[in-house]
Amino acid sequence: MPVSGVVITCRPGLSEKLTPLVAAESGVEVHGAPDGSTIIAVIQSDTVQGEVDTVKRLSDMEGVQTVRLAYHNFEDLEEAGADSDAVRGEN
Repeated sequence: MPVSGVVITCRPGLSEKLTPLVAAESGVEVHGAPDGSTIIAVIQSDTVQGEVDTVKRLSDMEGVQTVRLAYHNFEDLEEAGADSDAVRGEN
């Protein structure tokens, strides 16, 4: 299961409004909003593509300026076989 820590930058003053919307996304866990324009979250998905799709949905939210990757771990995909081949670009 890929897991990523992300920093979501919002337009100033919107993190309070956007935090519940971000938290409502499947596989997203909000871990804080330290100021009025930043949300710290963790994304978990069964596949890397699922994680990419979640980042795209978050990026498309009105008021979100960027979704930056702070941490990514997909070691357990090695055990999954096909998914690990896709991550390495092998088909």
